[in-house]
Amino acid sequence: MSRAFAVVGPDRHGVVTHALALADASPDLRAHLVRVPASPLGAAPTGLVDDLAAHDAVMLNVTDRIFGSSPAEAADILSELAARTRLAVSLHDLPQPGEGHDRHERRRAAYGRIACSADLLIVASGYERELLLRCVSDVDRPSVAPRVHVLPLPVGPRHDDAPPAPASNPGRVTDLAVLGFLYPGKGVEEVVDAAAILRAHGHEVGVTNYGGVADGHDDVVARLEERAARVGVPFRVTGYLGDAELAVALHATGVPVAAHRHVSASGSINSWLTAGRRPVAVRGPYVTELSRRLPGSVVVADDLVESLSVALQTPASTWLDPSVVLGPTAPDSAAEHLRLLESLESLDVREATA
Repeated sequence: MSRAFAVVGPDRHGVVTHALALADASPDLRAHLVRVPASPLGAAPTGLVDDLAAHDAVMLNVTDRIFGSSPAEAADILSELAARTRLAVSLHDLPQPGEGHDRHERRRAAYGRIACSADLLIVASGYERELLLRCVSDVDRPSVAPRVHVLPLPVGPRHDDAPPAPASNPGRVTDLAVLGFLYPGKGVEEVVDAAAILRAHGHEVGVTNYGGVADGHDDVVARLEERAARVGVPFRVTGYLGDAELAVALHATGVPVAAHRHVSASGSINSWLTAGRRPVAVRGPYVTELSRRLPGSVVVADDLVESLSVALQTPASTWLDPSVVLGPTAPDSAAEHLRLLESLESLDVREATA
């Protein structure tokens, strides 16, 4: 049986780097790797369906912008592929009401169609499973639900050989650091506002976003710079950082922060954990789920200002305790993806013997 672990999209896109990291973590999964030539975001990959339909089973990591100019076009492409071969899709960026009514409705309809057409579905959290099932109708939900598998994003091994950052020194600006691509709704505005309150109480803090700007959202930086200047908060965006440079930054920064209230799974939080850091994370369904699955991994913030103030006064709290157990590892996650890819063959067997 010909199997393809196909990776579609630009090299630096988070979904792409996640998929390639899984392949790198497992020689057996990497043996099935098919790297589809990257198309610009928002452009349908040329010839994708014909090329991948030549395989008996295909696994794809999916977010709608990688597969078309609209969510509907992405759903068209993936539904056609599912009609021509066995298809497992690992879905990312699940639609949520917080992204705006019109956008949410377009994406919800598209993800619902993908869910109904694919043979297996992978999501990264129990919360994402809930979001996906909200995308399908009451009639389709009983048939879709058994096909959904929750495979948490891999995390670790931990690299925390650097000592905890010292307490803030007078006159030294301490970074409240956000990680990952900037886009609307990531919560950086709330971090800037919290920094303004902390500065009014005598904390010399600024806000740094480690990473670049998500495609199509170049105006976000200007708006954040204006907001920060208005309330007197130092603010900067580093742009893309290579792995080595990023590792140094994650160790050196003051307080790691994850302020996205609508996050459904987070590679950025996992990057903090891999660096040995314990981020202050705004409470939401995913953060609550993560804190239960990996106790001690995050500081769950009901009041962002209060939690940041505590972190500034106790810098050791921003580092993981040695007792915290992280997981799944990348090899473990890759093995589970391979198992599901291989299981597509047994679906054929069941149908043939039905």
